[in-house]
Amino acid sequence: MRIAEAALGLVGSISPGTPEELATALVKPHAPNLLVNGDQPGAWLRRMLLSTHKPFVLALDEPETAASDLVCRYGLVPSDATRRLGCSCASIVPCLRLPGALVLRADPHWHEPLVTAGEMARHLGIEIDPGEIERIVAEVTAAGLGPETSDAAQLDEAALALVKGALSAYADHFSGAALDRITWGRELFLIDGQQPATGAVDVTGRVRALIYGPYISLPPGNWLAEVVLGFSQEATDVNFVVDVLSAGSQLSVTSIRPPERGVFPIDLSFTIGEENDRPVEFRVVNERAAFDGRVMLGHVTLSLQHDRVTPRLNF
Repeated sequence: MRIAEAALGLVGSISPGTPEELATALVKPHAPNLLVNGDQPGAWLRRMLLSTHKPFVLALDEPETAASDLVCRYGLVPSDATRRLGCSCASIVPCLRLPGALVLRADPHWHEPLVTAGEMARHLGIEIDPGEIERIVAEVTAAGLGPETSDAAQLDEAALALVKGALSAYADHFSGAALDRITWGRELFLIDGQQPATGAVDVTGRVRALIYGPYISLPPGNWLAEVVLGFSQEATDVNFVVDVLSAGSQLSVTSIRPPERGVFPIDLSFTIGEENDRPVEFRVVNERAAFDGRVMLGHVTLSLQHDRVTPRLNF
């Protein structure tokens, strides 16, 4: 922003969540120039960047480091930090393939601030003297405005396992690998009273969602989910519906009547469309009122089916 101000004059900043918010800022600007930023670029913004061929910058940190930062510095519980970063990572994945993207990584780009600043200015078409860039970088460095270091090791073992399961695949993907399997731990899901689904749930009572969540977005594509559930002997008398929803629509559904006490995997296939950036919800529902029994979530694993063609929209 300092570079833009030096070259263009006064610059305002906005983090729009909808196209209407962006339109309002453009119609009633508080400054002659506008910087648009955010940590969860929606489908509408991706569509706009693609249709206008505008250059933009993607600044990426290591997801595990960012999670530690949210927990240790800002006081979020690990599950909330993981949900927030999972949604952010999912929204960034389709941006990586847009032609106007300049992708920067906190490491190594921050270690070469002068080179990085010059690269950003050139990519965004900002005409500025190299000496002015050097002066701005020196002022920012002297003011100590660089990123504060956070160490993922600050998280306890359980929190680190939760974060790694949900976010490590994105970290590898941002480094050039194919998007690998994502694991959502039971701590990300909820039971009655919106409590974490870390223990067995008593199915006694009315028909209801016994386990639900985690309200995390996924990148567009064809997905295969494996929901691992454990059942008590008493629960073998009950049929359970397992489904996945997003944006108010049921994407996939199946059912299971456990044949015996034990742990069973349930598979669900579903598609996240290019325009769907809403969070995903899995549910485990007892099909009828129950008098006894317990069910417990192990985890949910998600695999992007790379060998299948994802429906694409023509912008």
